[in-house]
Amino acid sequence: MLALLKNRAYKQAIIERLSGSNPQADIPPGGRAEQRLTMAMFAVMGRVAKLDGLVTQEEIAFVSSIMRQLGLDATQRQRAIYYFDQGKRLNTDVMQCVEDLVRAIGCRSVLANLFLRIQCRLAYTKGELRLKEKMLLRDVAEILGFDKPEFLEICKEMQGHHDYLCTEPRGFLKHAYRVLQLEPGVEDGEIRRAYRRLMSRYHPDKLVRQNLSAEMIAQAQEKYVAIRAAYETLCGYRKAH
Repeated sequence: MLALLKNRAYKQAIIERLSGSNPQADIPPGGRAEQRLTMAMFAVMGRVAKLDGLVTQEEIAFVSSIMRQLGLDATQRQRAIYYFDQGKRLNTDVMQCVEDLVRAIGCRSVLANLFLRIQCRLAYTKGELRLKEKMLLRDVAEILGFDKPEFLEICKEMQGHHDYLCTEPRGFLKHAYRVLQLEPGVEDGEIRRAYRRLMSRYHPDKLVRQNLSAEMIAQAQEKYVAIRAAYETLCGYRKAH
């Protein structure tokens, strides 16, 4: 219990960044929670990316976008890359990393849910969830406290995100710019400003206060998720190119 109470400010800041509710949240030192999250996050990502024998440019871009969201500095990025490389090796016990993480963030916590979603999104960057990846992520989900139906629902949602962004060659970029109401040649700062403006407009907390119908709230929440995914796509792509 004491482990879960420690570093609460760090965990809350990371939740705000990864969920998109506050992408620029200041991140205080996270101690053991930070160490375990970084290790588990990138070790599992390394394993997911390497399971089929080939790490693609799209996967590298996505991993880079997560480093940015976590606010890693140069030294921390190097450590994350090291964990990613270790995760690619079959003799690395990535499940132990996840078990250590759970002791710091708790089963079925918001951060555990975000962690699982990120791993699933990485798996879908290649277009589909292959059997090996599905088995691996099912085990990860179980350790995090999520049952099979919950895991499959998350997979379905992540598949939907992928299909939305990748309906044509390079379509994921075109869609991302379109979602943020931008032209491809804009500066990075304009992307951030558009993201903040749209996220503020469609933030779930704001929608609830407007007394909208359930259908309108659901549509707005889908838009909220699409905006966040578009922003992460563009940031990850630009970082890698």
